[in-house]
Amino acid sequence: MSFRIVVVGDIHDYWEHEHDLKALRCLNPDIVLFTGDFGNENVELVRGIAAGVDIPKAAILGNHDSWSTSKFTSKVKDGVQLQLESFGEQHVGYNRLHFPAFKLSVVGGRPFSCGGDQLFRKKLLTKRYGVHNMEESAQKIHQAALDIPEEHSIVVPAGLGSNQDDICGKDWDNEGGDHGDRDLAQAISLIKETNKNPIPLVVFGHMHKQLENGCCRKMLAIGGDKTVYLNAAIVPRVKHPSFGGSSRAFTVVEFCDGEIIKVVETWVLVSTDGKTSLGEEDVLFSREFSTDGKTSLGISKLVPIAG
Repeated sequence: MSFRIVVVGDIHDYWEHEHDLKALRCLNPDIVLFTGDFGNENVELVRGIAAGVDIPKAAILGNHDSWSTSKFTSKVKDGVQLQLESFGEQHVGYNRLHFPAFKLSVVGGRPFSCGGDQLFRKKLLTKRYGVHNMEESAQKIHQAALDIPEEHSIVVPAGLGSNQDDICGKDWDNEGGDHGDRDLAQAISLIKETNKNPIPLVVFGHMHKQLENGCCRKMLAIGGDKTVYLNAAIVPRVKHPSFGGSSRAFTVVEFCDGEIIKVVETWVLVSTDGKTSLGEEDVLFSREFSTDGKTSLGISKLVPIAG
Protein backbone atom coordinates (compact mmCIF):
# COMPACT_ATOMS: atom_id res chain seq x y z
CA MET A 1 0.00 0.00 0.00
CA SER A 2 1.32 3.43 -0.96
CA PHE A 3 0.38 6.81 0.45
CA ARG A 4 1.73 10.34 0.68
CA ILE A 5 2.21 12.68 3.64
CA VAL A 6 2.74 16.38 2.99
CA VAL A 7 4.39 18.27 5.85
CA VAL A 8 3.80 22.00 6.33
CA GLY A 9 6.40 23.51 8.64
CA ASP A 10 6.63 26.88 10.41
CA ILE A 11 4.02 28.94 8.61
CA HIS A 12 4.77 32.14 10.58
CA ASP A 13 1.72 33.89 9.08
CA TYR A 14 2.74 32.92 5.51
CA TRP A 15 -0.56 31.26 4.63
CA GLU A 16 -3.08 32.48 2.06
CA HIS A 17 -5.84 29.96 2.30
CA GLU A 18 -7.05 29.91 -1.31
CA HIS A 19 -3.56 29.68 -2.81
CA ASP A 20 -2.12 27.31 -0.21
CA LEU A 21 -5.05 24.93 -0.45
CA LYS A 22 -4.65 24.84 -4.24
CA ALA A 23 -0.93 24.18 -3.79
CA LEU A 24 -1.65 21.36 -1.33
CA ARG A 25 -4.13 19.73 -3.69
CA CYS A 26 -1.56 19.95 -6.48
CA LEU A 27 0.58 17.54 -4.41
CA ASN A 28 -2.28 15.02 -3.90
CA PRO A 29 -1.62 14.30 -0.21
CA ASP A 30 -3.36 11.54 1.71
CA ILE A 31 -2.42 13.16 5.04
CA VAL A 32 -1.17 16.65 5.92
CA LEU A 33 0.99 17.27 9.00
CA PHE A 34 1.36 20.78 10.42
CA THR A 35 4.40 21.11 12.70
CA GLY A 36 3.39 24.31 14.50
CA ASP A 37 4.48 27.95 14.67
CA PHE A 38 1.47 29.07 12.64
CA GLY A 39 2.01 32.65 13.78
CA ASN A 40 2.39 34.62 17.00
CA GLU A 41 -0.74 33.11 18.53
CA ASN A 42 -2.62 33.77 15.28
CA VAL A 43 -6.03 32.36 16.19
CA GLU A 44 -7.79 33.36 12.97
CA LEU A 45 -5.16 31.71 10.79
CA VAL A 46 -5.37 28.48 12.81
CA ARG A 47 -9.17 28.55 12.64
CA GLY A 48 -8.99 28.91 8.87
CA ILE A 49 -6.63 25.96 8.49
CA ALA A 50 -8.53 23.75 10.94
CA ALA A 51 -11.88 24.36 9.24
CA GLY A 52 -10.74 24.90 5.67
CA VAL A 53 -8.16 22.21 4.92
CA ASP A 54 -10.48 19.35 4.00
CA ILE A 55 -7.71 16.73 3.83
CA PRO A 56 -7.02 14.30 6.72
CA LYS A 57 -4.57 16.14 8.95
CA ALA A 58 -2.80 16.35 12.28
CA ALA A 59 -1.16 19.35 13.92
CA ILE A 60 0.83 20.40 16.95
CA LEU A 61 1.20 23.91 18.36
CA GLY A 62 4.69 25.40 18.65
CA ASN A 63 6.23 28.04 20.89
CA HIS A 64 5.03 30.92 18.68
CA ASP A 65 1.49 29.61 19.03
CA SER A 66 1.67 30.41 22.75
CA TRP A 67 3.33 33.78 22.12
CA SER A 68 1.23 35.82 24.58
CA THR A 69 -0.29 33.15 26.84
CA SER A 70 1.96 31.86 29.61
CA LYS A 71 -0.67 30.08 31.72
CA PHE A 72 -4.22 28.76 31.46
CA THR A 73 -7.09 30.47 33.24
CA SER A 74 -10.71 29.41 33.61
CA LYS A 75 -11.91 33.03 33.56
CA VAL A 76 -11.37 33.67 29.85
CA LYS A 77 -10.55 31.65 26.74
CA ASP A 78 -7.07 32.72 25.72
CA GLY A 79 -5.49 32.37 22.29
CA VAL A 80 -3.96 28.97 23.07
CA GLN A 81 -7.29 27.52 24.21
CA LEU A 82 -9.03 28.85 21.09
CA GLN A 83 -6.40 27.25 18.84
CA LEU A 84 -6.68 23.91 20.65
CA GLU A 85 -10.47 24.00 20.31
CA SER A 86 -10.15 24.81 16.60
CA PHE A 87 -8.13 21.65 15.91
CA GLY A 88 -9.92 19.43 18.42
CA GLU A 89 -8.68 15.84 18.20
CA GLN A 90 -6.48 16.80 15.26
CA HIS A 91 -4.11 18.49 17.70
CA VAL A 92 -1.83 15.63 18.72
CA GLY A 93 0.21 17.24 21.52
CA TYR A 94 0.59 14.49 24.15
CA ASN A 95 -1.99 12.55 22.17
CA ARG A 96 -2.36 10.35 19.11
CA LEU A 97 -4.46 10.22 16.01
CA HIS A 98 -5.07 7.05 14.03
CA PHE A 99 -5.30 6.85 10.25
CA PRO A 100 -6.52 3.25 9.89
CA ALA A 101 -6.84 3.42 6.09
CA PHE A 102 -3.05 3.78 5.95
CA LYS A 103 -2.18 1.70 9.04
CA LEU A 104 -0.58 4.77 10.56
CA SER A 105 -0.75 6.50 13.95
CA VAL A 106 0.59 10.01 14.61
CA VAL A 107 1.88 10.40 18.17
CA GLY A 108 2.45 14.02 19.16
CA GLY A 109 5.22 15.31 21.38
CA ARG A 110 5.21 18.24 23.79
CA PRO A 111 3.23 21.25 22.55
CA PHE A 112 4.65 24.80 22.66
CA SER A 113 8.21 23.47 22.51
CA CYS A 114 11.15 25.64 21.48
CA GLY A 115 13.81 22.97 21.99
CA GLY A 116 16.54 22.66 24.58
CA ASP A 117 16.66 21.20 28.09
CA GLN A 118 13.99 23.40 29.70
CA LEU A 119 10.21 23.17 29.49
CA PHE A 120 8.83 26.17 27.62
CA ARG A 121 5.49 27.47 28.95
CA LYS A 122 5.80 25.25 32.01
CA LYS A 123 2.69 26.74 33.68
CA LEU A 124 0.63 25.90 30.59
CA LEU A 125 1.92 22.33 30.57
CA THR A 126 1.38 21.83 34.31
CA LYS A 127 -2.15 23.24 34.39
CA ARG A 128 -3.47 21.48 31.28
CA TYR A 129 -1.41 18.27 31.09
CA GLY A 130 -0.03 17.75 34.60
CA VAL A 131 3.54 17.88 33.32
CA HIS A 132 6.19 19.42 35.62
CA ASN A 133 9.50 18.23 34.13
CA MET A 134 11.16 16.47 31.20
CA GLU A 135 10.75 13.00 32.70
CA GLU A 136 6.99 13.44 33.14
CA SER A 137 6.78 14.85 29.63
CA ALA A 138 8.57 11.81 28.18
CA GLN A 139 6.20 9.50 30.05
CA LYS A 140 3.19 11.48 28.76
CA ILE A 141 4.34 11.03 25.15
CA HIS A 142 5.04 7.34 25.77
CA GLN A 143 1.54 6.84 27.22
CA ALA A 144 0.04 8.24 24.03
CA ALA A 145 1.79 5.49 22.08
CA LEU A 146 0.47 2.60 24.19
CA ASP A 147 -2.11 0.20 22.74
CA ILE A 148 -1.63 1.37 19.16
CA PRO A 149 -2.71 -1.38 16.73
CA GLU A 150 0.25 -3.66 16.03
CA GLU A 151 -0.13 -3.31 12.27
CA HIS A 152 0.28 0.48 12.48
CA SER A 153 3.48 2.42 11.91
CA ILE A 154 4.11 5.44 14.14
CA VAL A 155 5.03 8.98 13.08
CA VAL A 156 6.37 11.22 15.89
CA PRO A 157 8.30 14.51 16.18
CA ALA A 158 11.78 14.84 17.79
CA GLY A 159 15.23 16.30 17.19
CA LEU A 160 18.90 15.40 17.19
CA GLY A 161 22.30 16.72 16.14
CA SER A 162 24.87 18.97 17.79
CA ASN A 163 26.80 20.75 15.04
CA GLN A 164 25.61 24.23 14.05
CA ASP A 165 24.21 22.98 10.75
CA ASP A 166 22.67 19.75 12.09
CA ILE A 167 18.90 19.49 11.96
CA CYS A 168 18.58 20.63 15.60
CA GLY A 169 21.99 22.33 15.98
CA LYS A 170 22.25 25.73 17.70
CA ASP A 171 23.43 28.05 14.91
CA TRP A 172 23.21 31.06 17.28
CA ASP A 173 25.95 29.52 19.47
CA ASN A 174 29.49 29.52 18.07
CA GLU A 175 30.13 26.15 19.71
CA GLY A 176 26.95 24.61 18.32
CA GLY A 177 25.15 22.09 20.52
CA ASP A 178 21.97 20.03 20.38
CA HIS A 179 18.71 21.99 20.72
CA GLY A 180 16.37 19.05 20.20
CA ASP A 181 13.70 18.00 22.72
CA ARG A 182 15.27 15.68 25.28
CA ASP A 183 11.87 14.39 26.44
CA LEU A 184 10.96 13.38 22.90
CA ALA A 185 14.22 11.48 22.51
CA GLN A 186 13.51 9.65 25.78
CA ALA A 187 9.95 8.92 24.69
CA ILE A 188 11.09 7.45 21.39
CA SER A 189 13.46 5.11 23.25
CA LEU A 190 10.61 4.03 25.54
CA ILE A 191 8.28 3.44 22.60
CA LYS A 192 10.88 1.28 20.86
CA GLU A 193 11.33 -0.75 24.06
CA THR A 194 7.63 -1.40 24.67
CA ASN A 195 5.97 -1.27 21.24
CA LYS A 196 6.28 -3.59 18.31
CA ASN A 197 5.27 -0.74 16.01
CA PRO A 198 8.00 0.59 13.72
CA ILE A 199 8.76 4.34 13.74
CA PRO A 200 9.67 5.14 10.13
CA LEU A 201 9.37 8.92 10.50
CA VAL A 202 10.18 11.56 13.11
CA VAL A 203 9.13 15.00 11.88
CA PHE A 204 9.32 18.47 13.39
CA GLY A 205 9.72 22.16 12.66
CA HIS A 206 10.99 25.16 14.66
CA MET A 207 14.68 24.87 13.67
CA HIS A 208 14.73 27.06 10.55
CA LYS A 209 16.60 25.92 7.45
CA GLN A 210 18.34 29.29 6.96
CA LEU A 211 21.12 29.63 9.56
CA GLU A 212 22.39 32.73 11.33
CA ASN A 213 25.67 32.48 9.39
CA GLY A 214 23.86 32.47 6.02
CA CYS A 215 24.34 28.76 5.33
CA CYS A 216 21.61 26.12 5.22
CA ARG A 217 20.79 23.56 7.88
CA LYS A 218 20.79 19.84 7.14
CA MET A 219 17.12 18.94 6.97
CA LEU A 220 17.17 15.14 7.17
CA ALA A 221 19.08 12.43 9.02
CA ILE A 222 18.75 8.66 9.23
CA GLY A 223 19.01 6.83 12.54
CA GLY A 224 20.72 3.49 13.01
CA ASP A 225 17.30 1.80 12.99
CA LYS A 226 16.51 3.42 9.60
CA THR A 227 14.14 5.96 11.16
CA VAL A 228 14.05 9.11 9.01
CA TYR A 229 14.36 12.32 11.05
CA LEU A 230 12.92 15.22 9.08
CA ASN A 231 12.97 18.96 9.71
CA ALA A 232 10.25 20.77 7.74
CA ALA A 233 11.03 24.35 8.86
CA ILE A 234 11.60 26.14 5.55
CA VAL A 235 11.28 29.84 6.45
CA PRO A 236 9.96 31.87 4.82
CA ARG A 237 7.84 29.25 3.08
CA VAL A 238 6.40 31.66 0.52
CA LYS A 239 8.41 33.43 -2.18
CA HIS A 240 7.26 35.82 -4.89
CA PRO A 241 9.15 35.23 -8.17
CA SER A 242 9.86 38.13 -10.51
CA PHE A 243 7.54 36.61 -13.13
CA GLY A 244 4.55 36.93 -10.79
CA GLY A 245 2.45 34.68 -8.62
CA SER A 246 3.97 32.86 -5.68
CA SER A 247 6.01 29.78 -4.81
CA ARG A 248 5.04 27.79 -1.69
CA ALA A 249 7.16 25.26 0.20
CA PHE A 250 6.12 21.81 1.38
CA THR A 251 7.95 18.59 2.26
CA VAL A 252 6.54 15.46 0.61
CA VAL A 253 7.06 12.02 2.19
CA GLU A 254 6.21 8.94 0.13
CA PHE A 255 5.40 5.65 1.89
CA CYS A 256 5.15 2.14 0.46
CA ASP A 257 4.29 -0.90 2.60
CA GLY A 258 5.10 0.96 5.80
CA GLU A 259 8.52 2.21 4.66
CA ILE A 260 9.58 5.64 3.46
CA ILE A 261 10.73 5.49 -0.13
CA LYS A 262 11.21 9.19 -0.89
CA VAL A 263 11.42 12.61 0.80
CA VAL A 264 11.33 15.74 -1.34
CA GLU A 265 11.36 19.45 -0.50
CA THR A 266 8.89 20.80 -3.05
CA TRP A 267 7.94 24.32 -4.12
CA VAL A 268 4.54 24.66 -5.77
CA LEU A 269 4.04 27.58 -8.14
CA VAL A 270 0.68 29.38 -7.93
CA SER A 271 0.11 31.79 -10.80
CA THR A 272 -1.77 35.08 -10.50
CA ASP A 273 -4.83 33.40 -12.04
CA GLY A 274 -4.70 30.55 -9.47
CA LYS A 275 -3.19 27.80 -11.65
CA THR A 276 -0.69 25.49 -9.94
CA SER A 277 2.41 23.63 -11.14
CA LEU A 278 5.41 21.95 -9.55
CA GLY A 279 8.44 24.19 -9.18
CA GLU A 280 11.84 23.53 -7.65
CA GLU A 281 12.38 20.14 -5.99
CA ASP A 282 15.19 18.91 -3.75
CA VAL A 283 15.25 15.14 -3.17
CA LEU A 284 16.47 14.66 0.41
CA PHE A 285 16.10 10.89 0.46
CA SER A 286 15.15 8.08 -1.91
CA ARG A 287 15.02 4.32 -1.61
CA GLU A 288 15.43 2.75 -5.03
CA PHE A 289 14.16 -0.77 -5.72
CA SER A 290 16.02 -2.98 -8.17
CA THR A 291 14.63 -5.87 -10.22
CA ASP A 292 16.21 -8.43 -7.86
CA GLY A 293 14.29 -7.01 -4.91
CA LYS A 294 17.25 -5.30 -3.28
CA THR A 295 17.18 -1.66 -2.27
CA SER A 296 19.71 1.11 -2.40
CA LEU A 297 19.60 4.50 -0.71
CA GLY A 298 20.02 7.78 -2.51
CA ILE A 299 20.73 10.68 -0.16
CA SER A 300 21.19 14.39 -0.83
CA LYS A 301 24.50 16.01 0.05
CA LEU A 302 22.60 17.91 2.77
CA VAL A 303 21.87 14.69 4.67
CA PRO A 304 23.98 13.29 7.54
CA ILE A 305 23.91 9.62 8.49
CA ALA A 306 23.56 9.17 12.23
CA GLY A 307 24.26 5.94 14.00
